[in-house]
Amino acid sequence: MVVPVVIALACFVAGVLGAARWLPDLAPGRVGGIAFFAVTGLLAAALVVVGLRVYAIVAYITESPSDSAAHEGEIFAAGVIQLLYEAGALVGLAGILYLLAPAPDDEHEPTDAASPSLTTPQ
Repeated sequence: MVVPVVIALACFVAGVLGAARWLPDLAPGRVGGIAFFAVTGLLAAALVVVGLRVYAIVAYITESPSDSAAHEGEIFAAGVIQLLYEAGALVGLAGILYLLAPAPDDEHEPTDAASPSLTTPQ
């Protein structure tokens, strides 16, 4: 029971560090910070899912009483499909959240209150 916990912690730390290092910048401020931590957390969770699913596939194949290579291939294929389904959903959510987050350029655009009105005389 210790091995899956170690794998999950290692994958989560690697996911957070990797996403924080290579994720492009978001807008400064509260909204950009929350979006950054949410995207980083989702990407790290996806990596945890990948790590635990690979461990489960390997453990199931090694503990399987059948010596048939076809049976092991079916187990591997089913595990990879499940891995892609679970991790892909998390990566997709992280991508959607990243695309909806404010970009660093959005801070310099004028707001409605600061822009001149067309109805006021000049």
